[in-house]
Amino acid sequence: MNMQNETHSPSTGSYLVGFILAVFFTLGSFIPVMYGMMESWAISTKVVYLIGMALIQIIVQIVFFLHLNSGPDAKWNLSALWFSAICVFIIVGGTWWAISHLNYNMMGGSGRVIEPEISSRDDSSVSEQLLNRGISVRKQSEKILGSEMSMEPVPNTQSPVE
Repeated sequence: MNMQNETHSPSTGSYLVGFILAVFFTLGSFIPVMYGMMESWAISTKVVYLIGMALIQIIVQIVFFLHLNSGPDAKWNLSALWFSAICVFIIVGGTWWAISHLNYNMMGGSGRVIEPEISSRDDSSVSEQLLNRGISVRKQSEKILGSEMSMEPVPNTQSPVE
C-alpha cells in the first residue's frame, strides 16, 4: 500500500480526550474566578494565569478538534493559522493603541481640562475676571435662545412650475 494515499481519520478516543481536556481547562479558569480563590493574588498573577489557561485551551482545540497538526496539509494549515493569528494581533493591537491614545489626541496633548479660577460668585466681578483673562463672556440678557439665525422669513426664489 502506498503511504501517500493513507488517510488518518480522527478516532472517537481523540475527541473524548480533547473534550475532557477542554472541560478541565475551562473549569480550571472558571472555578477560581467564580468562587473567589484568586482574590489574594496580585492582578498580574491573575492575568498571567488566565491567559495561560486560555492559550492551553486554544492548543487543545487546535490539536484535538481542528486536527491542524496532522495530515498531508499540516504545514499549510499551520501557516494559515499563524497568518490569521498575526492579522488578528495587528487588528486588536492597532485598535488598542488607537483607543489608548484617543484621549491624548483629542485633548490637545494635555489630557486635562483647564478651568479658570474665579474667586468671587458675583456676576459682575466674574465677568470682569474672565475678561481680564481674555475670555469673552455674554451676559444673560445678551444670550440668544435657540439658534443664532435671524427669524426673518426666507424669500421664495422658486417659481411655480406650470
